[in-house]
Amino acid sequence: MSEKFKKAVIFSGGGTRLMIYLGIFAALDELNMKPDLLIASCGGSFAATVINAFPDHISRKEYLKSEEYFQFVSKTILTKHKKLSKIGLFSLKKSFDKRKAPFIEDVFNRYLVEMPQNLEESFPSIKNAEFSKEIPTIIIGSELLFTPKESQQKRNEKKLFRKIIFTDSETAQKINSTHILVDFDSFKDSAVEKNSKIITDFSLLESTRSSVSDMFYVKPVALHNSHFMGGVIDLVPIELAKYLSHEIITEKKQPYTTIEEALIRSVFGFSANERLLETDKIIADFQIDTTSIKEDLKGHYPEKNINWKKLEIDISLPKTYQQFAKDMEMQWKYGFDQTIKCIKG
Repeated sequence: MSEKFKKAVIFSGGGTRLMIYLGIFAALDELNMKPDLLIASCGGSFAATVINAFPDHISRKEYLKSEEYFQFVSKTILTKHKKLSKIGLFSLKKSFDKRKAPFIEDVFNRYLVEMPQNLEESFPSIKNAEFSKEIPTIIIGSELLFTPKESQQKRNEKKLFRKIIFTDSETAQKINSTHILVDFDSFKDSAVEKNSKIITDFSLLESTRSSVSDMFYVKPVALHNSHFMGGVIDLVPIELAKYLSHEIITEKKQPYTTIEEALIRSVFGFSANERLLETDKIIADFQIDTTSIKEDLKGHYPEKNINWKKLEIDISLPKTYQQFAKDMEMQWKYGFDQTIKCIKG
């Protein structure tokens, strides 16, 4: 195997944590611990894209506080599935069903948030961002091994998803196929194919769009004659990080809620909390605790709520650009401060 990276950081998801990840990255640099490998999944992939697109911490932070990014956030549209009679009832039923993906779920039509299939129009400032040689980056996603027509049929033990590793060709050469097998104990009898696939010809934004397509949240994306979905297939890819790097920096994650656990089990056929415990047992060299995020940033961090008057799910978003910019600054500071606190002890 070629020489290992010195230090890898894992940005493990959460579509609203982008600014927190930028704060973490800036703090690591301040501590002379700047990673030479970024591994990102779900929402973390967007933070990785911004890091690749801009040369320094100030311009990265300014971009996520920009009018361009604010316009994208403020145009968030929820689908008809926001009704509790739709996604609410559906989620409740799934929480009582402990089987591992007995059906091929209709992720093509049942989702909460409308997102453009192509992100280039929404983000003209970063549409030409490339996987950078300065900061080698890996983005985790999943390829669907079934067509929309097969939705809602019985799975019959068929494998429905393949883990995808999006990166550049140079970084890809460091990855041996035997070291990226999905043979975790928690994935026994799951709907996930054992062999992963490396893709090196997708743009950063295409890779990110794939990774953020969380099941029942955002529709899968059609790219290059296949459908792709989110990095939740392996939210904390610590085995890959361990294989590629001498030191690993991860986030201490909150456990999944009962509903989140049920939805992941129904689609992918594994227990997300079992997988989280599994990754926790593989010791990271440094762990940044972000479990207090909802309390510490209450009112300054987007949250899903239930609007009992309308009997539907609602997402709390800043009403003005000024509020948005203030919230983003607070989120960046939270990521920065937590990193300093956790590493300096």
